[in-house]
Order: sequence, then structure tokens, then C-alpha cells
Amino acid sequence: MDHRKGDEMGHDSTPDGPQQQVFAFLFCSLDGYHEGPDGELDFGLHDEEFFDWNLRQTREVGALLLGRRTYEHFAEVWPSAEAAERLPEIAAFMNAVPKTVVTGGGPVTPWEGTRVTDGSDLGAEVARLRAESTGDVAVFGSSGLTVTLLEQGLVDELRILLHPVLLGRGRSLYAGLSERVDLTPGAVTVFRSGNLLLRYRPPGRTGGPAVEG
Repeated sequence: MDHRKGDEMGHDSTPDGPQQQVFAFLFCSLDGYHEGPDGELDFGLHDEEFFDWNLRQTREVGALLLGRRTYEHFAEVWPSAEAAERLPEIAAFMNAVPKTVVTGGGPVTPWEGTRVTDGSDLGAEVARLRAESTGDVAVFGSSGLTVTLLEQGLVDELRILLHPVLLGRGRSLYAGLSERVDLTPGAVTVFRSGNLLLRYRPPGRTGGPAVEG
């Protein structure tokens, strides 16, 4: 059973109607690392209950905004035959959804439905995605990009999947954040595995250029 304290996936509204929100989804250890000391991402507890929840989450998403490192990882994993066999619905979503990758330069791995931007005007890029997307704009992984979006006030919601594990060292969840950000807490979802999904809403801000992640 999925024990929840309000698991809404609501949208902000304006006089002109509902607006597509931008949310950033990351997982991390109990001591605040989203990667191990050598870049490991294998510490998460991703069981059937989590995959069912994540499938519901993807149904709200109309576009992805990704940092370069996360994009390259996804472009290797999700088009594979193994992904199609193990997680067919998620793989189908990841391969079909429009993707925008923020990169400072150099070619990216080809992947269907991908657009490349240098991130010099993330405000305009996010506005375009909000206008064109048929659902929410999701930032999966991409901690460096998430920091930049936070500093520019371009994130409506943070979704943090907290795993019951201590890594001791690694890459901090929001490494590089230049100043304090006070968050408004939202819904909490408790999974049988011990995972906690925490939701927060940051304030609006303005900021500088994009950081790949």
C-alpha cells in the first residue's frame, strides 16, 4: 500500500487557464548525495511500487528538459532493447517525449525528438516549452541544470526521492547553489521500501547562465 500525505500532481492556474508546470525530479541518499564518490547511481531502491508511481508521473509529462550528462546517460539506456524488455511503458515514453538538452557545445548522441540549446536564455526556453508542451515540463536528474533553473526562478516544484541509505561522500544534491533558497513544503509520499518522496515549491527568482548536469 502506498501511504500518502496528499499526492496531488496539480497545476498552477491563471485567468487564461491552467499553466504547464516545470518540476525537477531527483533522487538522493539520506545524507544528501545524488551520486556516489565515483558517479555511482546504483544505490536507489527502485521496486515495483516505485515504478508504478513513476509511470503515473510520466503520464503528466509533455516535455523533458535535461542537462548534457543526464541526457547522454538516458540516450544510452532508454533506446536499448534491454530497457524495452524490462520497462516497456517507461522506455516508450522516454523515446517518444520531446526532449531539450542544454549543452555548452559539441555534438550530442542522436535521439529521436531531441532539440539542442546552449542555455544562454533559459527563461525563453522554459517559456517555449510551457507554451508548446501538452503536459508538465520535467527535469529528470540534471542537478547542475536544476540549480541554474532554481537560481533563475524557473522551477515550480522540486520532487526529491529520498532513499534510506548513507553514502558518506559523493556529489551533493544541489552542488553549486550560490545562495540560500527557502522552500514551501508540499505533499509527502511514503513507499514500503522506505523511500520518501518529498515535494517543495521554491520562490521565483532571476539568475545567470546554465550549468550542465
